[in-house]
This record gives sequence, C-alpha cells and structure tokens, in this order.
Amino acid sequence: MKLNLKKLSIDDGRIIYDMLQEIESSDNGFHNDVKGMSYEEYTIWLRKNADMSEGIKLEEWMVPQTSYWLFFDETPVGYGRIRHFLNDNLEANSGHIGYAIPSSHRGKGYGNELLALLLKECDKLKISTVQIGANKNNERSNKVIVNNGGILAKETSTKNIYHIYRML
Repeated sequence: MKLNLKKLSIDDGRIIYDMLQEIESSDNGFHNDVKGMSYEEYTIWLRKNADMSEGIKLEEWMVPQTSYWLFFDETPVGYGRIRHFLNDNLEANSGHIGYAIPSSHRGKGYGNELLALLLKECDKLKISTVQIGANKNNERSNKVIVNNGGILAKETSTKNIYHIYRML
C-alpha cells in the first residue's frame, strides 16, 4: 500500500469533495460539515478550515485544528483532524484527533494507518499526551485506537476516552 497524508489546502478539488460526500454528517461521532454542501459551499469551507489551522477567525469556543486527507496512491480514502490543544469542554468530552473512513473504504486497514500518521503529526505539534474519544458502540474505532497505543483513561455514558503517550 502506498499511503500518504496530505494537509488540507484551499486548492483541494472535486476528488476530496466527492470523498466527503460519502462520509455521513455525523459518522459515529465524527462531524462532517461538507456532507450535502454544494461544491461552491465546499470551497468556502476549505478557506475557513485553512484559516482554522492557523488559528485565524476562530469563534470563542473553538481551538485551532488542522485537517488531513489520507491517500492510497491518488485516491483519497480517509479524513482526519487534529486539534492543536484542548479546552475544558474538549478535554472532558472529546480529544485531539478525529477521523473517518468513507464507507466504501472501510475494513481495509486505513483507519489504523490514518491514526498512526495523525499521531506523527501530533508529535510535530508537541502533543505528548494525545487524547481521543470513540463512541462505545464503535468497535472498529475503539480497536484502532488501542492498536495505536490507546489506554482507556475514562468513560462517559456514550464514549470511551483514550490517552496515547508520545515520546517527543
């Protein structure tokens, strides 16, 4: 497999848009705002998310986050996000990383690879304890997190919250 991670760009085109249409708007707790958007709305979303990565034009409750695409050769097969740090709400209920694999690409090991590559990006951001939440009923995601070093830190009524300790 030739997999690589590409950071969101304002020049990302139809191939990314089409992949994002395959991920539900709320996919096992992962929010995909692009589902159902027009292509024109998507181009505006790209600019907003590029700014978000730089900490520009954030609403008061938001933190900077960077979006990435997982590619198999020239085909996008996954979407991931890294929050650069956590606020109180995110620390209590979520985490640094979110990711989703389009339904047509599930069961091929892409989730494991995507999370491993996102963790390397967390190293660059100097996040030594990476927190990730997964819905309790999402067996695949819980397994992916554990396979990548996740240790269950706490549980809410609907989520497992894991920590992955990194050597920086």
